[in-house]
Amino acid sequence: MKKILSLACCVLLLGLAVLGTSRPALAAYPDRPVNIIIPFGPGGAVDIAARIIAEYLQGKGITLNIVCKGGGAGAPAMLDVARARPDGYTFGFPAVPTFCTTPQAKPTGYSLKDFKAVVQITDMVLSLAVRKDSGITNVRELFEAAKANPGKINFATHGAFSSQRLYMLMVEKKLGAKLPHVAYTSGHDVSTALLGGHISSAFGVTTNQLPYVQAGDFRIIGVTSKERLKELPDAPTFAEQFDNDQSLVFPSPHGLVAPRRTPDDKIIAMQNLIKEALEDPGVQAKMAKAGLTCNYLPHDEFQKVIDNMWATIGKVLKENNMVSK
Repeated sequence: MKKILSLACCVLLLGLAVLGTSRPALAAYPDRPVNIIIPFGPGGAVDIAARIIAEYLQGKGITLNIVCKGGGAGAPAMLDVARARPDGYTFGFPAVPTFCTTPQAKPTGYSLKDFKAVVQITDMVLSLAVRKDSGITNVRELFEAAKANPGKINFATHGAFSSQRLYMLMVEKKLGAKLPHVAYTSGHDVSTALLGGHISSAFGVTTNQLPYVQAGDFRIIGVTSKERLKELPDAPTFAEQFDNDQSLVFPSPHGLVAPRRTPDDKIIAMQNLIKEALEDPGVQAKMAKAGLTCNYLPHDEFQKVIDNMWATIGKVLKENNMVSK
């Protein structure tokens, strides 16, 4: 009887061992492609940053599907993110100022509460450019040209509620004058329009405009950084053109956000993957070559950046009667 029981125990243990080895191991996240939805057209600074990171992660066996969906001041793309399944496989990659502006300025179907911050990736500098052959060298000269040529001088940005459009409201208020605004779907399209002479000035980011400056086509007449940029020493800051007014120092943080019910472990995992990528010397070199900086912030700090930007932009919108009812 003892032999029978002993044999039965051995068979049971062997069966459990076989069962254990046949059970598939839990797959590490992410075990399938991750969608990164960008609320701008292809070819712009955000698209470039996303593809640099995607290339690095591809080497780690992780696939990022970069989906560019421009138009609607970013609303259609970010609505897709808000409505996506909160499983850690869909993220948005917006410019924080535009992300905070659009839903406060018009009905979009989403609000700040519909998202979680994941990670800050870069902090871009906004820049206002003109064709070099225009003869215009600073912001005041642009507005003087507009006064001298009514209706003929304008500026373009990548959307009706872009951060550049919002910033120009502050500049117009200081100068007591307005320029007609033209909206495109990406910074790349804005630069192309300026190159072709279809617009008078282009308000974008240095990443998109620097190659045209280096080629001798554009002159940047204002940057939103605190100090002049090393790569653009001849481009004056907006602040220095307005008596060192620090309210004109305006960052444009960019990073990933997720649908609000996305599990925290997936948020942390994606945050850490992006952190690893941004710490890689190869990624840093490619970002620098594209005129981008690596400005990592973890999800909790990035959430504070978004919350503060939401409040700041809400105030500006209210002052200009642009808050949606």
